[in-house]
Amino acid sequence: PVRIGVARDRAFCFYYEDSLDLLRQLGAELVPFSPLADEKLPDGVQGLYLGGGYPELYAAQLEENHALRRQIRDAVHTGMPCIAECGGFMYLGDSIEDASGRVWPMAGIHPGRSFHSEGRRRFGYVTLTSHETGAVIRGHEYHYYDCDDNGTAYTAEKPVTGKQWKCIVKNGAQQMGFPHLYYPSNPEFAKAFVRECRRWTEEREQK
Repeated sequence: PVRIGVARDRAFCFYYEDSLDLLRQLGAELVPFSPLADEKLPDGVQGLYLGGGYPELYAAQLEENHALRRQIRDAVHTGMPCIAECGGFMYLGDSIEDASGRVWPMAGIHPGRSFHSEGRRRFGYVTLTSHETGAVIRGHEYHYYDCDDNGTAYTAEKPVTGKQWKCIVKNGAQQMGFPHLYYPSNPEFAKAFVRECRRWTEEREQK
């Protein structure tokens, strides 16, 4: 099995259960951890998955947990495969500005600064197309925060209106963005993530 650390606590609580089930079927052992409370990642994790939630409501606690933020940053900088969606994307960015205007430093893995916006931002179901491979996966966006750098690795398209926008920061086997991805709509996406986690481990063992 491939051990994948999954952020699960009050700040990170939204996942498609079908997507988690698919990862398990592909040989992933999903190991929960709490960015709010844990001082270190679970032992032996080979990849990270940070889903959606409400990091803006717990920004102070997340900022205070320097040890875990540093460990996550170091792990990702070594090339550990990582997927972050919505709240996870905000947490891995440079900072979060809450509704009162206070700025809280976050993990600093990508340069985006998240901030509170008036009303909902991009909302609803989307089809996402990778600019790198042309692969298509479905998902949705629902958030009241936005970011000054949402990435350009994919184009999202609304199914009825055809409205499009670019999104998702991608660096090899790491990708971070506001869309919540529904892996059963393209099982190859989940297969590739598990495969990259295994490959990353094998390469480190060979060094």
